[in-house]
Amino acid sequence: MYNLMSLKLVFTFHFTNHRKTYSMTHHRTDNLQPRPYLLINKIRNYAWGSRGQNAFIPKFTGIKVDKNKAYAEMWMGAHPSAPSTVKIDGKEIALSELINDFPEKILGKKVKSKFSGKLPFLLKVLSARQALSIQAHPNKTQAVHLHRDDPEHYPDDNHKPEIAIALDSLTALVGFKSIVELSVTFEKYPEISFFISSDNLDKFKNGIDQTGQHHVLLKEMYSRYIQNAINLPQKLAQATDELEQRLRSSKIALTEEDNLFLEQKNQYDSDDVGLFSIFLLNLIHLKKGQGIFLDAGIPHAYIKGNIIECMANSDNVVRAGLTTKFKDVHKLVDILTYESGLILVINDDRHSHEMIYEVPISEFEITRWNVSAGQKKEQFTNQSPQVLLITEGEIELYWENGKQTFSKGKSILIPACLEKYSIFAENSSTIFKVAVPV
Repeated sequence: MYNLMSLKLVFTFHFTNHRKTYSMTHHRTDNLQPRPYLLINKIRNYAWGSRGQNAFIPKFTGIKVDKNKAYAEMWMGAHPSAPSTVKIDGKEIALSELINDFPEKILGKKVKSKFSGKLPFLLKVLSARQALSIQAHPNKTQAVHLHRDDPEHYPDDNHKPEIAIALDSLTALVGFKSIVELSVTFEKYPEISFFISSDNLDKFKNGIDQTGQHHVLLKEMYSRYIQNAINLPQKLAQATDELEQRLRSSKIALTEEDNLFLEQKNQYDSDDVGLFSIFLLNLIHLKKGQGIFLDAGIPHAYIKGNIIECMANSDNVVRAGLTTKFKDVHKLVDILTYESGLILVINDDRHSHEMIYEVPISEFEITRWNVSAGQKKEQFTNQSPQVLLITEGEIELYWENGKQTFSKGKSILIPACLEKYSIFAENSSTIFKVAVPV
């Protein structure tokens, strides 16, 4: 009863993701049934991902491990770089193409109109075995310019505000330290002060900015640091080498930042600008269920952990260091907001049945459900698309004309044309729902 009408049009489309080209035969259909659809998702094998038999994403999804691959990210959405697919009548159709064919049925009228016929969010599972690059994301205006001027490295014209939620834990560098903390850092690590050699470091030493505009001080300092890194790579290499030698010979217990610096120093060249950035950013730790929201212009680097990431539908990343990928340090200096101080952590009450992670954007909202064994939960789509991700347990989804069982690691598209559905948990289960506020 879920069979789609006979196929009318068959064609092949191609889309390029940097070095990889995907091809898929698209089977045009006459109708789309109002029912849930299992998403078949692509996994990105970036070098920093987890490996081996204990690699998180294969265990999470139940797929077979390839010992030669790193499992870094699983994408759930319709971004052209790696769209999810949906199987209909035994044929896989890219979600992006299905949306093109049935924009109102999948997105609903309001979302279709507001976001130009595109699914506005991208959901990911991310597993970091080692540090990702020091990076930030552009705002909407900046993204348009970056894509226009350099489409190879900035593949779309959208901004990328995002939330990271720990599935077990996350260690990350996020945002600049406060002015006072940076003043202490420059005293404690003279190698950094020597390299920056900027007049405005005197203000940091006192922890005082007479103008009250801390972001001006930060931009002056970080711009000078980046400029010196570009123009004086040998001086940067000398400074990082000297700090490494001092830390390795220290008789005083090293801090977590010290050890992180030494670990990254083993992996990257001495003139990598990301090495000293470790001491300039806040080092934070998230426990299971905790989250952080990263708006445009906030420098960050995930160090280690397994998380859910939800973002506006974009793959725009401006990198500065701790990476072998393309770095664009000049543009990073331009897009940073230079806010400083403590990062707000969104706490999750693990005992509550429902937790909404509030974010100040219109592309998505994300909710965590804890469904007890034997509990049934009824939901309405409000004529807006949703994606469900099961992170623990197994559920049965009921809708008007049927039911289907989904287990841990599965993700499900709920199209806008399905007005309501119910969830039943045989055993205790955890589900994350991503929806578009309407």
